[in-house]
Amino acid sequence: MDELFNRVRQEIEKKINLTPITLPEELARVKLPLGLMDMHCYNFKGEKVRKIYFMRFKAVPSLDVFGAAIYPEPVFDLPVFVCDLSCTKKKVFTYINFVLLFNDPSYLKKYIEPMKPVFEKYRQFPPHKARDWMKPYLAPYSIYSMPEKNSLNELRDCAIEYLNRYLNFLSQAEEIKDPTYRDAIEQAQKKYIHDLTTYDASRKMLGRIIGMERSERIFHKVVS
Repeated sequence: MDELFNRVRQEIEKKINLTPITLPEELARVKLPLGLMDMHCYNFKGEKVRKIYFMRFKAVPSLDVFGAAIYPEPVFDLPVFVCDLSCTKKKVFTYINFVLLFNDPSYLKKYIEPMKPVFEKYRQFPPHKARDWMKPYLAPYSIYSMPEKNSLNELRDCAIEYLNRYLNFLSQAEEIKDPTYRDAIEQAQKKYIHDLTTYDASRKMLGRIIGMERSERIFHKVVS
């Protein structure tokens, strides 16, 4: 996963001049004794971007996680980009998505239909059942899967192709002038963040390891 983290950051830095956002030390690095768990969190901002989040998480015996998200400034109607790969001994839980802010045909045509060629290239990954809270944010061409670990190289390639498609949208994005639409964009982003920080099951899983208070802070301060 270190290779994917480095590649994702390199691809983003080709298009965006990243400025680090300082995190509290107790959130930027979380460790357990004897090397049982080690987590690094990073936040950045940049042109057109409110926040970019990266996370690297390793835990014994065999869990290795990379997470990333790009939150555009809410004056742009871009989806939120999300990439999460959790590698276990046998499987790789995979979530790669342009998070839907709206579900009307014109929005889907603008931002979701261009994902189709990449999705078709990697459609061999079997779909995994999504939790109810996630379903409104999943597009027809989102990757939500749990393939065998021997698919890891293809999954990395898939993530980079989706990312580059997203970065092209970001580079071409024009600021929305209509105040009503801008308000709708902001409210849609806030709703997604509320649902993420309220219902995402990994909050509780992380909380069982590092405590719910710190887990909640990470989700509110770092992840979103």
